[in-house]
Amino acid sequence: MSVFVRFSSTKSISMPLEHPKNIDLKPGDYVKKAYRIPALRPAILASVLAVSCTATWAARSFTPQAGTWAITEELDGKPGRGLAIDVQGNTFFMQVFGYEQNGDATFYMATGQLDGDSITVPLMQYQGGRSFGSDARDAQELGSPGNVTVSFSNGLQGTVQFPGEPARAIQRFEMRSEDYLSRYWEKGKTRYFLSTMLDASENPHWFAGISVGKLTEDKQWKVWVSELRDYPGQTLDCTQVTGKDEYHCTSTETQTPNDPFPFVQSMRLRIANVDLVGVAEVISQGVKQTYSLNGAAVGGDDRGGIAACANWQDLYVGDISGCSATLTPSSGTWLVRDEVTFKPGRGIAIDVQNGMALAQVFNYLPNGDPTFHMGSGEYQRGKTSFGLNRYRGGRPLGGPSAIAELAQAVGDLTLDFVVLEPTAQSSSRIEGGIAFPDEVRKPMLRMAMEPGLLDAQSLLGQWWLRFDAESGNQRVIEAVTLSRVEGKDALSADGTVRCSRPNPRFLPQGVCVSNRDGKVYRASLFQQVGNRGSYALQVRDRHGNLLGLGDVPLE
Repeated sequence: MSVFVRFSSTKSISMPLEHPKNIDLKPGDYVKKAYRIPALRPAILASVLAVSCTATWAARSFTPQAGTWAITEELDGKPGRGLAIDVQGNTFFMQVFGYEQNGDATFYMATGQLDGDSITVPLMQYQGGRSFGSDARDAQELGSPGNVTVSFSNGLQGTVQFPGEPARAIQRFEMRSEDYLSRYWEKGKTRYFLSTMLDASENPHWFAGISVGKLTEDKQWKVWVSELRDYPGQTLDCTQVTGKDEYHCTSTETQTPNDPFPFVQSMRLRIANVDLVGVAEVISQGVKQTYSLNGAAVGGDDRGGIAACANWQDLYVGDISGCSATLTPSSGTWLVRDEVTFKPGRGIAIDVQNGMALAQVFNYLPNGDPTFHMGSGEYQRGKTSFGLNRYRGGRPLGGPSAIAELAQAVGDLTLDFVVLEPTAQSSSRIEGGIAFPDEVRKPMLRMAMEPGLLDAQSLLGQWWLRFDAESGNQRVIEAVTLSRVEGKDALSADGTVRCSRPNPRFLPQGVCVSNRDGKVYRASLFQQVGNRGSYALQVRDRHGNLLGLGDVPLE
């Protein structure tokens, strides 16, 4: 049984339709399980911020990772100020936790459209919204201390310039639990990623499954590369950079003469939460080239092979259901569902990464003053609970360096990422429940910031798709750009690929059809704001921005 695999628009090779038990996913399993996901609720549609712009914006070569960011020079392990950043497409949303001149904790908000890698917008402040345990209250605009400028150099680094201050370096805040370190660093359990290798022009050239882990018998770090070449793929030996989730890998084999498959000679990889970034040296047809690499995590903790649902302990995608694995929610801005009024109110920045959860609650005191509360704790089995604290005395805008101190411990914040149905419940990456101090549990959801949440327009962009022939045993893996909308379908420029959301009960799931060589091929994809899929990899969004971390420094 053979399969026709096309790695790019100009390269194609034939290979068996087999999958190594400890490396690759079984194609049929996850597509079937994806159809059991509950339909997206109308409340999520209501959470869209209808930000539209007719201007043409410069496309980015990366997407900033959503979550908590820190001012590099102020990252000292002590209470201070920071940023909760969320970028979806070209829409930028930031909440800043900081302090007034008198030392009181406060927060600011900034939103607008990124122009390439940077944005300058007013830094806004509000007052009069909800406090813990209060009745419903809409906040009122308090004013602006001036403009803020945020510029990104890649998905993990950038600069911020607050009013009255010079530009300061910022970076993505990183955290890991002891359990995570034990499982994935000490024991070397497997983590699996879908990845794309980009050429010098940032065009997708190769698609590969990449697994990082150790073999129990020798504790040697390994990288297993699948789908790039014939079964059983390729294995590289690696060393871990001390104290970092970063790996230098080289092949212990040499390419055989007349090998028709691409051969990975070396890799440098960095795992940053749910993203993989790096470079790879690949020999193809006797020519060695260096490619940049972006990847998205699918799951981790291989207990006897990662080809079956039951073997995952951690999942980072939204199209696999019915597993006992812990589903890691989408980091970024979250909203209480019944407080979505399109008026200023309170919000939550949730950051879950590597077994830890960090939350900032941007809300108000009983007297109406803006404030923030923050806490963190271990994240296990889809839920967490930890104390929320309010601080005072930190650095104000334009003020001297200062370390904040505890002002008040207000009680526990409880988060779960479970959707409660009348007769059942299910895990989710973009929905859940939240119980503030002195309040009952309320449904919450991940905020979506661009229009066309679940229509054909949101399918636009560039994808690596796995096409299977309806008859025969052929597969085509191809980078496809969906560039136009026709009715309810998203199409490639020449119309040879047509994608839609055929089932209204399961809108995140998409199906693509391609007619070639007298055969019909079908591919599945999963597209949902704040979510990812296990079977297709989106390379660029509808604006042409690369969905990866970009040129991140490597050791």
